[in-house]
Amino acid sequence: MENPEVTVSSCSAHDDENLCSYKRHSSVSQEALLEDQLRRKLKFFFMNPCEKFWARGRKPWKLGIQLLKIVMVTVQLVVFGLSNQMVVAFKEENTVAFKHLFLKGYMDGMDDTYAVYTQTDVYDQIFFAINQYLQLPNISVGNHAYEKRGAEETPLAVCQQFYKRGIICPGNDTFDIDPEIVTDCLYIEPTTSLDNTTMGKHNLNFTLDFPRLVAVQLMFNLKAINLQTVRHHELPDCYDFTLRIVFDNKAHSGRIKISLDNDIAIRECKDWHVSGSIQKNTHYMMIFDAFVILTCLTSLILCTRSVIKGIWLQRVGTAPSLESLVLCKPA
Repeated sequence: MENPEVTVSSCSAHDDENLCSYKRHSSVSQEALLEDQLRRKLKFFFMNPCEKFWARGRKPWKLGIQLLKIVMVTVQLVVFGLSNQMVVAFKEENTVAFKHLFLKGYMDGMDDTYAVYTQTDVYDQIFFAINQYLQLPNISVGNHAYEKRGAEETPLAVCQQFYKRGIICPGNDTFDIDPEIVTDCLYIEPTTSLDNTTMGKHNLNFTLDFPRLVAVQLMFNLKAINLQTVRHHELPDCYDFTLRIVFDNKAHSGRIKISLDNDIAIRECKDWHVSGSIQKNTHYMMIFDAFVILTCLTSLILCTRSVIKGIWLQRVGTAPSLESLVLCKPA
């Protein structure tokens, strides 16, 4: 059986030298063309929007979206700053008002030096705060009200903390003390009638053992509504104030420091109605916020696309074979 003859084609043996030279020249030209295309793509990628517009007439959509986003976010920040300024001012002004209402003889700037030095002054301060609390609807110029839980108003708590046992005799340099802290609380309902009198020691079974006394705390809750936001076409918020007046006697130095702490919680009011255009303004703000979100998402998509294109150009520039990567250009 005859074996078929195998014919090997060789450029040096069978092809014309001009044809072989043409193929080599064509291959070099194609590679140079691909390199030139890559160079142009890289140059165009790093152009600014104006240069891209003059080079290919491409409109700077990405730049326009970025500028629009900056403007809208700036407007949002300004609106938020003005709204937050009203919230902070309302908090601070209420805290100052409460100090003047419930701390006897309080003056601005006395926070670090406000204290009492006699037992009578301690009782006077405590009962002054209690009486002011009971008369709050009649004396406060703000829209303050007692907190309600269900149908009942929450009471004011007067709690004293003292050592469980203590016999202290500084004159004899002796003492017998149990450092365990005991807390005893007295609750006063806002509906307590004063009958045109002030509440004092004769009305309450409340006494203080000063040698063992560590602290006295008056705790109560109030509510208010920030109505000044209506003038700025915003819905008012409801505020919950948790107030605590502390008589600090931990040092037993003869000076009882008095402070008022105000913890504030802000929430949306349950039932409200405002006449006028404020509801329409609220809807406009919601539409504006949605448009800002849409613009930011569009900006994110365009930036992600640009990053992907940059990674692709990096791979092309470092690849040994340019043709296969250039042909696989991402969309």
